[in-house]
Amino acid sequence: MKIYKYWKIEKTKIQFGYQEKEISCYGGSNISEEDASAKAREKLEEVKRKIKGDCNVFDDYEVEIREEVVRVLDESSIITRNRYGAQVLNTENLMFLDIDKPKFSFWNLFRKRKSNFDSNKARIIKMIHKLVQKPIYCEYGFRVYETSKGIRLIVLGKKFDPKDSATRAMMFEFNCDRCYTYLCSKQNCFRARLTPKPSRIKVREPRVKFPRDHKAEIEFQQWLLEYEKASWNFSVCKFVEQIGANYYMHIPEVVQIHDEITRANQNRQLA
Repeated sequence: MKIYKYWKIEKTKIQFGYQEKEISCYGGSNISEEDASAKAREKLEEVKRKIKGDCNVFDDYEVEIREEVVRVLDESSIITRNRYGAQVLNTENLMFLDIDKPKFSFWNLFRKRKSNFDSNKARIIKMIHKLVQKPIYCEYGFRVYETSKGIRLIVLGKKFDPKDSATRAMMFEFNCDRCYTYLCSKQNCFRARLTPKPSRIKVREPRVKFPRDHKAEIEFQQWLLEYEKASWNFSVCKFVEQIGANYYMHIPEVVQIHDEITRANQNRQLA
């Protein structure tokens, strides 16, 4: 995954037919702002090549995560703040699955439809219990969490590669959100939101975006105080159970931090 401390934007002009247009790119670096500027200029050159017809220039491109670094947990786990101000856990090999609905079954056509979210979540958990019994998953432990809209799974017992076809096949089998599955592959990491969405706790999204200048930072810190105060009475997910291989009952530190920040073991409203 590509998460950087320094970000700089560079701009250039390019000819589109008879018109000259300005294009811009962000560059990221963990070395310095100057290095970030150099990376941005390199990206501008790649964009020019793409426009001129080099169709393969971005074939192996790994999408950068242009978010503020909040906390580095270890060499493969970083907490960032996303575009609407929530904290997000990014991990290179600890698999998170977001499941909003159970896999479609032919028999669903004959089942009485219900709009009850709890019924939908119960069906997802039933699906998970059935899947984890398959021999291919017998060595894994699965931590099950309820979220506002569905179920979150943390898979223990193996380091997963987000780009690997077997990983994607597993995510598809558990009916993981398709957009999330695609982003995991492109960003080369798994992600899990740790703090509430502002819209669910009646707080506006921050008006300023990262990276922020000094003036924008002052405005953002004022927003952050309001957001954190409003977040206090909410949880992002609620721990339900751990199933699968019993010898993976040990909870890694990164999972403990996830549970602490999401307030997964507290009886609060989900957001």
